[in-house]
Amino acid sequence: MIFKKITNYRFPFWIAVFSFLLISIPFSVMVLDNLFLAKFFGATLVILLLFALRYWFSVARNRNNIVPRVVLNKNDLFDLNKDFQSFKGVSAGDQDIILNRIGILLSRVKFVDGHDQLLDRREAIKVAYMYVCENWTDDFIVNTNWIFSLTKAVPVNTSNYKFTILRDYFEQKRANTIPLKAK
Repeated sequence: MIFKKITNYRFPFWIAVFSFLLISIPFSVMVLDNLFLAKFFGATLVILLLFALRYWFSVARNRNNIVPRVVLNKNDLFDLNKDFQSFKGVSAGDQDIILNRIGILLSRVKFVDGHDQLLDRREAIKVAYMYVCENWTDDFIVNTNWIFSLTKAVPVNTSNYKFTILRDYFEQKRANTIPLKAK
């Protein structure tokens, strides 16, 4: 898309264009007695305003590095309920918070196994759910260079990973995982 690299708002240019068009509308009606020209300036103003808004929103998105969260579908929710029996007992408001946090984690964090291969979606959701539940009371801030690991053995260099969980420990803890607030 054309707007991906733009990081400058260019407000003075847009203000000048909109001012000219706004002044041209009554000028063309009162001075030139040309209603068609006024309609043309008005339509041009609306079209350029829509384009400018799209431009400004893309600049804001590019400047703030906004990454949209991953929305979990019905299959993911079914798997989450199946994998974590405790998830059903959480209140609807807390479930919504959990799902939003999992979606943010899925969009920004890299989930890997012991060989640094990406996890499949279901395993990544499981690891994200465990992380959300274990850090329920902390402020939820996610960094884009985090790496979460689900391994069979303890990794040699754990400093590369923000969150590491062993598969055996994961299977033991899975049945009782619930956010602290919901207990």
